[in-house]
Amino acid sequence: MAVRSMGDLKRKIELHIKAEKNGVSADRLASVLKIKRRERARFLITLAKMERSGDILKDKRGKYSLPLSQAVRAKLVALQQGYGFARPDTGEDIFIPGRDLNDALPGDTLLIKLGEKDSRGPKGAVMQIVEKGGRLFTGRLKDEGGSNLIIVPDTFIRFNLPIKKQKDVAAKVGDKVRFEAEYNHRGELFANIVTTYGSADSAKVCADAIVDAAGIPYVFPQDVLKQAEELAASGITQEDITGREDLRDLTVFTIDGRDAKDLDDAVSLEKTDTGWKLGVHIADVSHYVRENTPLDAQSRLRGTSVYFADRVIPMLPEGISNGICSLNPGEDRLTLSAILTLDKNGELTDTSIKKTIIRSCLRGVYSEVNSLFDGSADQDIIQKYSPVRPTLDVMRSLADGFRKAAAARGTMDLISSEPVFVLDEMGHPIDIVKRIAGESEGIIEQFMIAANVAVAQYARNLGIPFVYRIHEQPDPKKLDILIETARRLGFKTLEFKSTSDLRRLMGEARETPYARLISDRVLRTMAKARYNQSPAGHYGLSLKDYCHFTAPIRRFPDLSIHRILTALLSGISKDETVRRYSSFVVEASDLSSQSEIRAMTAERECESCYMAEYMGRFIGDEFDGIISSVSFFGLFVELPNSVEGLVHTDSLPESDLSYDEVASLTDRKGRPVYTVGDKIKVRVVSTDVSAGQIDFVPVIENLPPSKN
Repeated sequence: MAVRSMGDLKRKIELHIKAEKNGVSADRLASVLKIKRRERARFLITLAKMERSGDILKDKRGKYSLPLSQAVRAKLVALQQGYGFARPDTGEDIFIPGRDLNDALPGDTLLIKLGEKDSRGPKGAVMQIVEKGGRLFTGRLKDEGGSNLIIVPDTFIRFNLPIKKQKDVAAKVGDKVRFEAEYNHRGELFANIVTTYGSADSAKVCADAIVDAAGIPYVFPQDVLKQAEELAASGITQEDITGREDLRDLTVFTIDGRDAKDLDDAVSLEKTDTGWKLGVHIADVSHYVRENTPLDAQSRLRGTSVYFADRVIPMLPEGISNGICSLNPGEDRLTLSAILTLDKNGELTDTSIKKTIIRSCLRGVYSEVNSLFDGSADQDIIQKYSPVRPTLDVMRSLADGFRKAAAARGTMDLISSEPVFVLDEMGHPIDIVKRIAGESEGIIEQFMIAANVAVAQYARNLGIPFVYRIHEQPDPKKLDILIETARRLGFKTLEFKSTSDLRRLMGEARETPYARLISDRVLRTMAKARYNQSPAGHYGLSLKDYCHFTAPIRRFPDLSIHRILTALLSGISKDETVRRYSSFVVEASDLSSQSEIRAMTAERECESCYMAEYMGRFIGDEFDGIISSVSFFGLFVELPNSVEGLVHTDSLPESDLSYDEVASLTDRKGRPVYTVGDKIKVRVVSTDVSAGQIDFVPVIENLPPSKN
């Protein structure tokens, strides 16, 4: 039987497996399909890929069969003593009894046979481990008494584990450790310690473990550092400038945070007869980080810069990010510029992408520009910005027009509560404050969004391979939960057919105590933005076209599209661009999405550790908070400083409370007793820095009354 392609082979494999009621071996399949000796390797690779993707199952006898129609793919996200929970791409988490786990561990991708629903939701059994996760976890080494040492895992595995062995690691009680989880022949789970980091009570130490566990590279190889240093030392040559448009006489400047060192974007604004030319000039990182070089390999591996409370793990070495690619004032720098032609109403009429050279005339600082706008600037600041003050005023007006246009089309206007940790000289948190964005931050944000939109439109109109930033429609089930939450909190907007409706709800909530809460709930309702080779649109921004163009120093997707645009600008034909980059954009999109998730997860875990260490100084103190979410095991309460802790159900005075799966714990009659948004006074009773957990108990006299 001739097999012409991989897809053809896959279809024939599925057809013959379906015909075998009791499964079929690889040898039998090869015989039936008349696989020749030279085709054997491709045949076995195809079988392995189909097994990993869950298209076929392989039993302990080595026989293949097709999965049942009610089987679903899901990832094991939590393991309790005697059961676990798996999370499919859509729908509710699946409860899996211990006897049906089939030695699965958190992080494993599973094929699950669904059974009957019960009070815990959908129930299932593991048919196959499609892909194993890392199998490495972190926790605290604890003395259980006598000579018995155990591991208290941080997350995912939610029970203590006995230790089988330590692999040449001298860990001490109280240390943060990394361990390998493994089942024995009786199905019992135990730990093998592989790394120790130091005291588990230090958020800084825990951050080291988080970086390690996430697999985030933090040391640059010597060949990468050498290449970066050589590029930085070589400066800008005449050959580098040849073919670029010289914009060194144009009024171009940067505005960034006071502590920023990698100044990768600058702006300019020129008046025209019909409107304006807005220039967004981005460091030409692709000129230095060429394909198939040590720097390129490292940027692919890292994917993004990662930001922790006490450090930044950059995508590129300092010689590139803070050196030759930083748009420092008074220094010539190579850039890729998006020139946006706008009419008098600020509407985009044309986009031009150019290789340029600029010389920034000023290093602007957000706080200084904000003081100019609010009238609090001192004479030194007024003098510093006098050459660009007229331009700043026009930019202010233009950005305001962009904001109004975004509001009109329904762009989400979420409330950010990003915490900023104030650390002492030893790296311990001594305060937590909320990051507040001023007017100048808003201007730069609007200009970067405008450039991202214009560049994405430019690429789509040309039909070239590209890496787009997409954001899909919300999950309808999550929208139902949001509707019910809004109803219980007394809001009028209870129908969500578009982002305009979500924006309207945010407007309703903005001046209420529930503003942060509703913003967070809206965010949870929406899908996770990701990178894709197709322009599927951006739901949250209400845009047809969007990409990330403005940060190639710290994001691989931006660097990727700079390379594609550079190839096009160099004279390469569209057909050749398609041939060269079609497969690349698929790979770059996938890698970039994975790197972003890895970085965000690590940043969130690190943030929790620092919050726990900070709150450790307030054991026994009382705080006013708001119930931010509810689960069957308790209430999450958020304090005004953005710290969130858990009030366990068993610490509440009421008994027989039930979780209604939306926003409340209810009494026996189904009446809400504790609802998302309720004010509650709590006392801090314990913190676990290693796990990033904070435990509260309610202050009894301030409990909310039952709702009738």
